[in-house]
Amino acid sequence: MTAKSAIGPAPRRRPRAHARKTGPMKLSASLAGLLLAVSSAAALAQSAPAGQTTPPASAPAAAAPAAPAQETAPEIRVARPIEMMLTQQAASLSFDGKVLTLQGVAPTAAFAIDRPERIGGTMTTEQFVKMWNATVAMMKNDPPNVALTTLGPVPTQAIVELGAASLSGSTLSFNTVVLDGTVPPNGQLVSLTTQPTVFRPMKEVHGFLKCWWSPYWAQRVCRADW
Repeated sequence: MTAKSAIGPAPRRRPRAHARKTGPMKLSASLAGLLLAVSSAAALAQSAPAGQTTPPASAPAAAAPAAPAQETAPEIRVARPIEMMLTQQAASLSFDGKVLTLQGVAPTAAFAIDRPERIGGTMTTEQFVKMWNATVAMMKNDPPNVALTTLGPVPTQAIVELGAASLSGSTLSFNTVVLDGTVPPNGQLVSLTTQPTVFRPMKEVHGFLKCWWSPYWAQRVCRADW
């Protein structure tokens, strides 16, 4: 019998227990690293001065809306004869049978045009008198007719023929012929409206009307230019 058989087979070596723990050890190392990172972040947050917080990232500011485009129309000049209706107002009147006197005359007069296009506008009373007298001088035999209305305690209506006008301060006087209705000796809240009459640019001035148009208004808006 040989020595090998007497001794018997060599005992098998049991595998080391730590060899099976390789996976859990790696997981523990990863968890430890995560905990370390969280602890560091908490320490940094605690070390920040009191009252200071990191502002959240702000979204980019929205672009301001573009301002609406302003539509500007250039003024145009009207320098041709044009048919107008004029309106002049006053606080009161007196009439002696020949001369109509308006007191407290408004500083402006209004006019309206229907042809060849609709136009509305204004002029000063001084401009009204200048154009009226120039028109009356050209229409000596047939001056424009005018509707005269008062709206005082006793309203009245009349159609009159007005001659040349004279302005002194806020007092306006006309030579007057009554065609229809009655003009009272005294009246209040007076309105004169001319029949549609062709008025012409005056020779001594170059302008007549200045007008402009807006898409937000139904007609041209004009003002006297003399």
